[in-house]
Amino acid sequence: MKIKINEDYVIRSSQYQYVLSKPKGPDKNGAEQYSDIGYFPTVEKALDAFTEHHIRTSDISSFEELSYEVKMVRELLTEIKSKLEVLK
Repeated sequence: MKIKINEDYVIRSSQYQYVLSKPKGPDKNGAEQYSDIGYFPTVEKALDAFTEHHIRTSDISSFEELSYEVKMVRELLTEIKSKLEVLK
């Protein structure tokens, strides 16, 4: 499984875990490479980690920018989680 969260993040999975990653581009053979951010037991935990990582690594220099980023991430997560609810 590989699900794109946005342009900068994906959630991949193995038999045992979910991996929050950032695509790095293709290697010399054309296969996509990833920079792994963390490993999680559930999709929900991976999404929580995405929120924290995205906010912490954003180039934010004011409370207004922070407020905007938090709002945008929450809207994205609400959309994603509503899609997950449909699948249950």
